[in-house]
Amino acid sequence: MKKTLLILFILVANISCGQEISKTQLESDFLEYSNLIAKREYEKAVDYMPTDFWNVYEKNEFLTKMERVGKQMDSISINNFEIVDISETINSNDKKFRVITYSSDLEFDSSKIPERVIEKYKSQFGAENVKLDSINKLIKIKNNSQMISVYDNGLEKWKYLEYNGPIISKIYGIETWAELNKYVR
Repeated sequence: MKKTLLILFILVANISCGQEISKTQLESDFLEYSNLIAKREYEKAVDYMPTDFWNVYEKNEFLTKMERVGKQMDSISINNFEIVDISETINSNDKKFRVITYSSDLEFDSSKIPERVIEKYKSQFGAENVKLDSINKLIKIKNNSQMISVYDNGLEKWKYLEYNGPIISKIYGIETWAELNKYVR
């Protein structure tokens, strides 16, 4: 009887620790991925993206687009990535997903931005999240967004993809998108 209880205790401890290690890995890898994107190190960042993504999109073409977008956003500073919430594990189509809600601070030159665009930012991000620094001619935006993480069984790692309904539907199917959408605010 004591052996049975001991074995049961060890199994429960292993399962609990395994989930915690997995969540810890998810958090640290997500922050690493986000920092690579912020530093525009796209070649390294794509290693954190789901393998399934590359079955639909060509990697070199995607990297070229990322570089182009990065150059257009060259004057935008992205800082203070912070995980706000991580959903429970969502099982869909034999895959494990989690929705990560995160925040970051965007900062850029506001001197050439028309007032109507600033009002659009206030509408999009919430007026309380858009601050104008008229002395330094900067606009600061507190951005809250979602990303999905997909567990790659072969690599035993979580991979990351910005939450985008059409892309998620294309890669994982409309049913998975609908299931994940329940966790998006």
